[in-house]
Amino acid sequence: MRDNKIAIERQKEIYSLIVQAGTVRVTNLSKRFKVTAETIRRDLEQMEKDGLVQRIHGGAYLNQQENKETTLLFKQDHSNQESKQAIAQEAAKLVTSGAIIALDSSDISYELAKKLVDIDITVITNSIPVTLEFLNRNDNKVKVITVGGYLNKEMSSFIGTMTEKSIEVYNVDMFFFSCSGFHLEYGVYENNEMEAQVKYKFTTISEESILLADNEKFGQKSLKSFIGIDKINKIIMDQGVAIHNLTALKNKGIHVQIAK
Repeated sequence: MRDNKIAIERQKEIYSLIVQAGTVRVTNLSKRFKVTAETIRRDLEQMEKDGLVQRIHGGAYLNQQENKETTLLFKQDHSNQESKQAIAQEAAKLVTSGAIIALDSSDISYELAKKLVDIDITVITNSIPVTLEFLNRNDNKVKVITVGGYLNKEMSSFIGTMTEKSIEVYNVDMFFFSCSGFHLEYGVYENNEMEAQVKYKFTTISEESILLADNEKFGQKSLKSFIGIDKINKIIMDQGVAIHNLTALKNKGIHVQIAK
């Protein structure tokens, strides 16, 4: 059981490398993970069976025809799914042809990505699922820039100093992001400190920072507050938000858009 778990984790990392580089070599992977070439070949064989990669002599490349609905690499939180989809649909209305936007690694940003494939835009993201959503759609018009770095297996995203430095060189029109909670006095929170740093860095290069959050996030605090509520240009929420909470936000001068 333990060996199987280790193999799965290794395959996740191999997959993230293939997403970044396009191809991988058995010899390089063997050295990187300190396992035999035969072990890597078994990993790639399993990944090919799962529809994730195509094997070639001495390595493998990304299977762009993979069915992302069946891949087990990425865990999505399906709670409040209808609210997330409604919020994403509302956010998509703000994106027009020619825009340069950034998307974080949240489930809502992933839902938003699904709704943007037909628009001629540029997307910068640290999210592997968002990257793959565009990669796997043959008809999409989106130019994608993925900022690499340290792999956060829990979120299937890239984090760390390298990620933050990569972000610094860009400028975007809008940054769409979610959170683990937000508070009128204490700002916007994230459970993972390094994810919080990446999100903050995106806000520093964006003309507009747009928070996507369902009503249950209001008033919640967690590990790390990474931006003040007054620094957010707009919040898109679902219809479940209470009137007194909506009034409190508007009294703070925050533009709130309700998803229909």
